[in-house]
Amino acid sequence: MARATLSFPARKFHQSPGWIAPNGRFFPCSCHEHDSQAEDLARKYYPAEAKRKSGTQIFEEKRWVRLLENGAFRVGSDLQAVPRITQAQRDTLFDLVTINSESDFSRRLMMWLDQAEDC
Repeated sequence: MARATLSFPARKFHQSPGWIAPNGRFFPCSCHEHDSQAEDLARKYYPAEAKRKSGTQIFEEKRWVRLLENGAFRVGSDLQAVPRITQAQRDTLFDLVTINSESDFSRRLMMWLDQAEDC
């Protein structure tokens, strides 16, 4: 007897710096290219605002996660504040941890996830 199975494409992640939108979508980038990527993405997703503000400023206001190359992250412009993230962002960050849970990136990311608050 043949069995029908549903096939869902797996998200193909690699541990890298990047931006994570409030809906959980991950946009990887090279180290130190967050600002230029934010400009490109802001023009695509927030074209009216991108005419008045920088991409980084828009992303900080809209609470995108800025994921750094070492697994640390921040949300918003206040570097001292406890990061507040959506459940979708938390899920994506955890998916990145599970790629290689023994890496320094994963260990640091888990430490930051433990400190983050939910929106």
